Amino acid sequence: MSQKSVITVEDITSIALEERRTGCEKGMLHEDAPVQTAVYRVKPGSGVPTHLHARVYDLFVGLKGEVEIRYEGQQDSGVFVLKSGAFCRLPPGVRHEISNPSKTDETVFLLVQASQEGFDYVPAPFRTIEAALPFSPRS
Repeated sequence: MSQKSVITVEDITSIALEERRTGCEKGMLHEDAPVQTAVYRVKPGSGVPTHLHARVYDLFVGLKGEVEIRYEGQQDSGVFVLKSGAFCRLPPGVRHEISNPSKTDETVFLLVQASQEGFDYVPAPFRTIEAALPFSPRS
């Protein structure tokens, strides 16, 4: 087995990103099953619509600004404000939406997804709480 290269990034908030949807960009830092690590930049009023993963943990770390993570699972539901330095773990099966409620400031967060092997993204509307994004699926 050959050894992989060391990757270093001085400022992950300034790496090149690709637009995933209007106002939401993603830059891959590491992709090697069973883990994927990416940086997301979300413009004001944008985000990632409500969805779930059947086999993937989402691990969020706030880097810049604030993003709201709405979640709904069997154990609990709510809204967590991910600020710079904050952490949130969403286990498989939890419906969630990521939104930037700011009118002026973008937000940047790190997302580690494990196990990326067998990765899935399933659009799924919330059952008991209201989505913040107009483009999130509705029941």
